[in-house]
Amino acid sequence: MSELTRYSIPRLYYLVTPAFILLDYCAGLNVRVAVLDHAPVYKNLYYAFCILCGMAVYLLPQWSAVVALFESPVNLVITILGLVLPYVETIQHADDILTTGWSPALGLSPEYITNLLLAAGVATFAFLQANQALADRFEAATRPPSRRR
Repeated sequence: MSELTRYSIPRLYYLVTPAFILLDYCAGLNVRVAVLDHAPVYKNLYYAFCILCGMAVYLLPQWSAVVALFESPVNLVITILGLVLPYVETIQHADDILTTGWSPALGLSPEYITNLLLAAGVATFAFLQANQALADRFEAATRPPSRRR
């Protein structure tokens, strides 16, 4: 299997980042990184990071496994933090909820659930696929010359 077809799902995920950006800023539909809606600077930095990943897998397909192995945990950490931090904020403002009527920003919107499923699914798939590809490369590189294919 060629490098161009081996990582087709993660590659497609990175390459369609501009479409996700257009959906977010033009149509108001943020399904790529909904957890960072409240932090536009970090959201734009993440979009830039994903564009760089897309450029890397397009220009250097042999590095697709490394890009996926690096980007997948970043994506999962952002998603998990986006789920946990609102609850932490609510706990920190427990006094305010009772005294001033502070309203917590909790709740899983359809955008967030879509982002969670998309990010977790692609990131897990990309991580496992990249891990296996790198393990295969390492095994082939360390195999004695007489046993190499």
